[in-house]
Amino acid sequence: MKRLYLSLLLLVPSLHADKVQCEIRSEKIYCTYILDRSDTYKERAVAFHWLSPRSPEDDRIRHFRIPPGYGSVYDYRFLPGRAKGKWRVVVVNAENNQSVETTFDINTTDETIFEED
Repeated sequence: MKRLYLSLLLLVPSLHADKVQCEIRSEKIYCTYILDRSDTYKERAVAFHWLSPRSPEDDRIRHFRIPPGYGSVYDYRFLPGRAKGKWRVVVVNAENNQSVETTFDINTTDETIFEED
């Protein structure tokens, strides 16, 4: 019984932790930062750091203010023109300098969105 209780105790904090998730859809890469809902009573400032696998000039930092009561914020980039490989997205909480990160792979560099008719 003690083992079960200890396992549940260790699992509960991970269920409420902040996280970032990315998905590629409709020629855009969407990354959503999901907040711990128990800590949304105050405004929060965060920064999205997009880190390219090959091209530092394609990196980007974007700052957001999340109003009290909100549970998420997202940023997006266009897929065409991005470097192939494993990208990292790190979201940093400006208040306590804690961060969460994720990775995703880009396997195509289709430029059709930028072509003129």
